[in-house]
Amino acid sequence: MKKFFLAILLVLILPAYFNVAQAATKKKVGYVNITYETKDNFVLKSKLFYPVKDQPVYPVVVMLHSLGYSGYYWAPLVKQFVDSGSAVLVIDLRGHGSSTYDSNFRIRSWRYFSDKTFAKYPEDVADMLRYLASNYKNISTTKYAIIGADIGANTAVLTADMLVNKPACLVLISPTKSFKGLYTPLALANIGNIPILSMASVSDRYSYSEAQFLERFAQGHYELKTYPSGGMGMLMLKANKTMGSDIVNWVLPKIK
Repeated sequence: MKKFFLAILLVLILPAYFNVAQAATKKKVGYVNITYETKDNFVLKSKLFYPVKDQPVYPVVVMLHSLGYSGYYWAPLVKQFVDSGSAVLVIDLRGHGSSTYDSNFRIRSWRYFSDKTFAKYPEDVADMLRYLASNYKNISTTKYAIIGADIGANTAVLTADMLVNKPACLVLISPTKSFKGLYTPLALANIGNIPILSMASVSDRYSYSEAQFLERFAQGHYELKTYPSGGMGMLMLKANKTMGSDIVNWVLPKIK
């Protein structure tokens, strides 16, 4: 009788045990937190997301959010890129999200920044990418893209102009010729033939006309894709369900 009950117990317990063991050993998508202190003692925070599948070197997508937002709002797009096998660096620009302190723990919000402070955004991002290249050898320094929205879009263009290793492509959501003093036409002309996907909502006449205007300065392929709604910047991602997939499908062939 004891052997009978032992056999029944094993039948009940072993499948559950193996399911738990499988769940424990299954690798999950992870990320590392990166902290970088700027030359003027501002503390920048970012997250570097990795795909499940190990690779010697990962292509990487850098995401720069809209004014007043944070990297958190890129989450659905991050997942799409990570699922495709790309690493993703999500940066909280100074004064936003987790990047609101200097090294003396004083709060610094974007709401009180002058154009002189916003002008530091491209250098912040360029320095962060240099730091990434020096400290994360599994991240490609050539197979990478920068995606930015409104102030992040202008920052992306100016950052690309600063870097020796240019991005493989840029995605500019609601770019403008000037945002908080970040002037883009000259930088667009300087960066060479980098492919650019520009995105705007036709309901936002200002951003739409600005995106059209910037095409004349691009030296390489410049594609303007429009959407019916969503306003400016990252608001478009929520309003237009196909926008995330449109970005992924355009970027991936250029960084693989």
